[in-house]
Amino acid sequence: MTDVTEMNGVKVDVRVEQYIQVRDKLKELDEEYEKKKAPLVEAQNLLTGWLMGFLEKTGSDKVGTKHGTCYTSTRYTTSLADPDAFMKFVIENSAFDLLDRRANATAVREYVKEKNALPPGANLSAIRTLGVRRK
Repeated sequence: MTDVTEMNGVKVDVRVEQYIQVRDKLKELDEEYEKKKAPLVEAQNLLTGWLMGFLEKTGSDKVGTKHGTCYTSTRYTTSLADPDAFMKFVIENSAFDLLDRRANATAVREYVKEKNALPPGANLSAIRTLGVRRK
């Protein structure tokens, strides 16, 4: 950390104070927005329930009307109850298509620290951001 307390005639403390004021105002506006939209979100949730009930009762996946179409879609997610058993299965059965190909950023970073080089075929990006805490 440098010992500079001002830049271009403006003290750092002034900019930190301004940053906190702006952040607080943004939080206040976000809270107001959430309160204002809550009744609409509730109404939308009730309508979603009604429409899902209708589709289930009629056995339909999709219904078109003069105002629009309502339909269901299914999105799947997965998690590992036993990562070791899963990996053992994948390796023993050469079922690598069950895996997503993605490098672990933390592990790659540690590898770079240790070996001073990237693992073959990997890239590592760093995005520097600013944080400001209240005193």
